[in-house]
Amino acid sequence: MPTTTCTRHPGEETRLACSACGDPVCHRCVVATPVGQKCPRCARQAHGARARGKPRQLVKAGAAGIAAAAAGGVLLAIFIRGTRGWFTLIASGFLGYGIARLVDRAGERNRATAFRVGAIAFAVVSVEVAWLLLGRALPGGLHVLTYLAAAYGAWVVYR
Repeated sequence: MPTTTCTRHPGEETRLACSACGDPVCHRCVVATPVGQKCPRCARQAHGARARGKPRQLVKAGAAGIAAAAAGGVLLAIFIRGTRGWFTLIASGFLGYGIARLVDRAGERNRATAFRVGAIAFAVVSVEVAWLLLGRALPGGLHVLTYLAAAYGAWVVYR
């Protein structure tokens, strides 16, 4: 194969070519894909090719998230009633983590954005359920931080 110059880097000689369009690409530009080496323009995924959840997965993950948010909120309310301060934040973080793990498994480990956002939303809703059951708030900013701790716990699962 003859040596050519890269389309994006004119001074760079190469023997590689994009498997989709045939343009020459250098070692700095080439993107390895499951169907061969491509130039950066061809390697970009189309919006329709991104991961989405199947309806079955979305329903299972949603049902699991609703159940976990309700049960987790009740358990968190019981725990909060007996503790004060920073332990509430730690419990909220663990609750968010647990809910996200459950949503992840129910959704068959699909990493689509809908599952990530849903898991974080269910974690925050579980904290709200706990506060509604208790009918009170922690002093200072700890009340708001419990929502953030639950959201962070859920985010860790999908990180």
